[in-house]
Amino acid sequence: MATTQDRQLVEQWRSIQNSYFRTAAAIDRALEAKFDIGLNEFEILDLVAESVDSACRMKALGERTPMTQSAVSKVVDRLEKAGLVSRVTCADDRRSLYLELTDAGRTLHSDAAVEHRALLKENLGE
Repeated sequence: MATTQDRQLVEQWRSIQNSYFRTAAAIDRALEAKFDIGLNEFEILDLVAESVDSACRMKALGERTPMTQSAVSKVVDRLEKAGLVSRVTCADDRRSLYLELTDAGRTLHSDAAVEHRALLKENLGE
């Protein structure tokens, strides 16, 4: 039989999940409608934009998102096809790839980030 403390933990967990899924869905819908990108695409653009010199190792993207490396690669493929990012071979290690924002990617990220942050504030109450 579940204790009161166990039930409270489960309810707290469900509350966190509900908040995450509700917020993620709202952001995804808004980004799709206004910028023709989904939340996963935006998150990759955002991580690259936050990186030093706006370049990020592909491996680091997989480590900094809840997406699998395969999912990250698929998202990056879509972003590259759309002209928003480019893959660049690392000068120090030819096996490593960096991801850089293109001019179009920087512009789209800048515009979409305003919407993203506003929706975070709206949905998370800050």
